[in-house]
Amino acid sequence: MLASSVPRLLTRNLDKYFSAPPIRLFTPRNLRSLASIFRTFLTTTAAMPSSLVGKNSHHLKSGDPEPAPLVPGAARIYSMKFCPFAQRALIYLAKKGIRTEIININLASKPEWYFAKNPKGTVPTFERDGQVVFESLIVPEFLDGIYPDTSIISADPYTRAKQRILVEQLSVVVGGYVGIFLALKDNKSDDDIKEAVGKCKEALDECEKLATYNAPFFAGLEPGFPDYMVFGFFDRVWAMVTGTLPESRPTLADDLKQFTVSDFPGCGKWPRLTRWFQAMEQLEEVKASRQPFEIQKEFLKTYAGGNPEYDIGA
Repeated sequence: MLASSVPRLLTRNLDKYFSAPPIRLFTPRNLRSLASIFRTFLTTTAAMPSSLVGKNSHHLKSGDPEPAPLVPGAARIYSMKFCPFAQRALIYLAKKGIRTEIININLASKPEWYFAKNPKGTVPTFERDGQVVFESLIVPEFLDGIYPDTSIISADPYTRAKQRILVEQLSVVVGGYVGIFLALKDNKSDDDIKEAVGKCKEALDECEKLATYNAPFFAGLEPGFPDYMVFGFFDRVWAMVTGTLPESRPTLADDLKQFTVSDFPGCGKWPRLTRWFQAMEQLEEVKASRQPFEIQKEFLKTYAGGNPEYDIGA
């Protein structure tokens, strides 16, 4: 059952319940029925299968043959399972419930045929019916265009513009993550890494200001375009500062002690951002696109060490 059908199931049953005359609304039988409806809803949602096929498939590399052509109407996304840019498209596809084949690409040794689809050799790249689109902020909006019934970004021009601006503002976290990653990858000194961590904390400060107590998500009461476009980068910061970095540089323990796996980035300093991150973690579309913490942490170690193991945990 796709995500879009679950609310309809719940609404249909609740309509029957609330059609009872007010005097009979809270009878023991009706209350038991209502509890059963919600148990069914929660169980169905928890067991909901993902529409993404091949998330953990082997990463294709130079010399590997090109996958077979798609049948008409079928969708395919070229990805890398630890890439936060590609995760933007994966979350979008999972939210829409579009059955999509994932072809993972080894970004350190890209297949020759891949450059014919995307001259830059980056991910994500989306393909359907001979149409090929790439760039991580363009693919999601293209998906809204070809699957308009499940459009995510606002149709209102002003709201849509505000959401795009918000993505730009929140993208300070991208620089924060990249700074730490490159400092570790280039084997910089502890002082250099401390400086990078400090800049990442400043980025989190900026994002905290953009969050609100009035709604759990940046898009409002429901997650939307800005939430889906930035979550992957917060997810990588989480794995880096609570896992990869403390284990790679234990001498930095004091600088990282405010970060914990279960309370990221931290209720003490970033309460709104922490609430947002925890709310995002519970979304089915996020779960469908995400890699487990331990696997992320170990991959980042290999990537920072200059020998990325793309198929780790497969």
